[in-house]
Amino acid sequence: MMTDKAKLVEQMAIEHSAAWTEGNAEKIAELFAENGAITVNGGEIHIGRAAIAENARELLSTFPGLVVHHHQTCHAGDRAVFIWTLEGKHAETGNHVTLPGWHEWELDDSFKVIRCRGFFDAEDFERQIAGK
Repeated sequence: MMTDKAKLVEQMAIEHSAAWTEGNAEKIAELFAENGAITVNGGEIHIGRAAIAENARELLSTFPGLVVHHHQTCHAGDRAVFIWTLEGKHAETGNHVTLPGWHEWELDDSFKVIRCRGFFDAEDFERQIAGK
């Protein structure tokens, strides 16, 4: 049986996946606290909703028609994990990419993301973009 908090996290992940699939960068950024931050694979840190929305727009333009599939969430205290798969066609190469990954979320009291660390297999990502 899911706790109320676990249900909230599950709903967050569903809405987040839908925002990506809709191509709505502002809605993607709304998941975050005003000064929330995201980094993927230990790369550049994007801080604040405006920076997060801009980063989302870049990915959305790289993969027009992007779809994010929500698979599972786990929740414990102020932490959550969102497991997903990204699918889309790369704008430049035209190659289809299917990329599994996850986000680790640190949440504030209002269930906004303070910090997000995302992970995926970057080598596999580049291989798929290249069509190998």
